[in-house]
Amino acid sequence: MIQFKPFPYHRGDLGKEPTIVAHDCHTEELCSNVNLSRLLEAVPHEKIKTKTPSQKWQEAFNTHKISAPELVELFENDDSDCWIVLHEIEDTPMLRHLFLEMAAALSSSLLPTYGRVKLCTGSLFISRGAATTPYHMDYGSNLLLQLRGKKRFLAFSPNDPELVSKQSLREFFGGEANPPSLQYDPSFEQKALILNLEPGLGIYMPSTSPHCTETRNHDLCVTVSLSFVNPLADQLRRTSLFDLKLPHLRFAPDGLKNGLVTCYEAFRQARGNYRPRHKSFKPMTPPLTY
Repeated sequence: MIQFKPFPYHRGDLGKEPTIVAHDCHTEELCSNVNLSRLLEAVPHEKIKTKTPSQKWQEAFNTHKISAPELVELFENDDSDCWIVLHEIEDTPMLRHLFLEMAAALSSSLLPTYGRVKLCTGSLFISRGAATTPYHMDYGSNLLLQLRGKKRFLAFSPNDPELVSKQSLREFFGGEANPPSLQYDPSFEQKALILNLEPGLGIYMPSTSPHCTETRNHDLCVTVSLSFVNPLADQLRRTSLFDLKLPHLRFAPDGLKNGLVTCYEAFRQARGNYRPRHKSFKPMTPPLTY
């Protein structure tokens, strides 16, 4: 069971803004130490990365590779701060059923504009101690479920121009993972949806919703995420790229921008020289039925 819980001052359609989620997906079979160890062994090592745990929210987000022995030591040492992420695991046998359930909840609960899982990628985040995630935004919309431990989560509206400017979108979709114009300010906290995530709670965030997190104790914290691209996110990406490449034509209607970039990308794809920036997003196999 995964249920979306819009709060009283929720603005617009469900799916347009960050939204609280309730679920019953936190099972011992999934996130016990033994099964997490098995999962770390089952996932290809190149899909596992770590981050310096104690980054500040205003710092640039970064991840790096880790050797298998270092990963085991980091995971098993209860006294160490850690931040581990497993990428592109939507087809992993231990988690596939959960990702299918998450995708089905999105498609049945949200308007197709926001909830159609066109392409997706699954991730699992494991953290402990003073582990933080700096202020950043993602291309995909995200459904995150807390499976174990506790995490403080701040999510911000992607529709507030003070938080997400058009310049930030141009920089981000132009290839800047950490857009220079996307800067965290403590005053933003009064605009945040602030959650103390614990098992049974989660959050949905539309594409480009800024967010940051912190784990506050040495109990292991486990969060699962299905990140997906819906039609609206693709339109936003294409119009932002148009504005970046042709700034003197920014006055053109967004529909025209989207159509021209769509045609250009289809032409490049037909010629075999188009490589999407976000290659980790793929159709879930076998295909989902809507």
